[in-house]
Amino acid sequence: KKILRASKDNGLINEMPTKDIKFRRKVQRNELRKQILTTDELKLLSKTKCGNDELRKAFLFSCFTGLGYAEIKKLKWEYIVKNRLVTRREKTNQAINVKIKDSILSLLGERCKKDVHVFNMNNDNGKPISDNGVNKCLKNWVARAKIDKHITFYCARHTYATQLLLHGANLKTVADALGHSSTQHTLKYLNYIDSLADNAIDNLPELDF
Repeated sequence: KKILRASKDNGLINEMPTKDIKFRRKVQRNELRKQILTTDELKLLSKTKCGNDELRKAFLFSCFTGLGYAEIKKLKWEYIVKNRLVTRREKTNQAINVKIKDSILSLLGERCKKDVHVFNMNNDNGKPISDNGVNKCLKNWVARAKIDKHITFYCARHTYATQLLLHGANLKTVADALGHSSTQHTLKYLNYIDSLADNAIDNLPELDF
């Protein structure tokens, strides 16, 4: 619709062919569109064999740093300063400066030169593995762990945000960690946490009065 609107504004078309078509959002802007992994599922996945060890390391690293696949493919050792990740979001160019847990640092293995990529996400032809290829491998890995969820690489970013909130981080802290320019885009994670609280209340024991 944006392309068509721009075409009309520039005189390429006379009217919007979509003017009578209404698009209804199935998911509100403040709701999560992707699934996330719980703490127990993260632990289970980390102990399950993956068909691609580099992908396994990259995905788990993303679950604890919030990086998307675009950043993972370009991540070099120069962006890991001692125990911190210092980089920028590929999509928004927002600065990211977050602490990396020691266990996640050890997952990366021996440190290399600054200009070397942290993860080798290339196929046999030397080109980065496509999003479809990555998600297919993730699908098999998640199924092997007997986790009944549709998990893509981007779900790691959602998992990171909800884990931070679950363990006490406030909304501003999570927004900064994700490289969001404001907390507006981070509210959807808070709504997810609220739903978890509702589920926890439902599971409280019944009392006889």
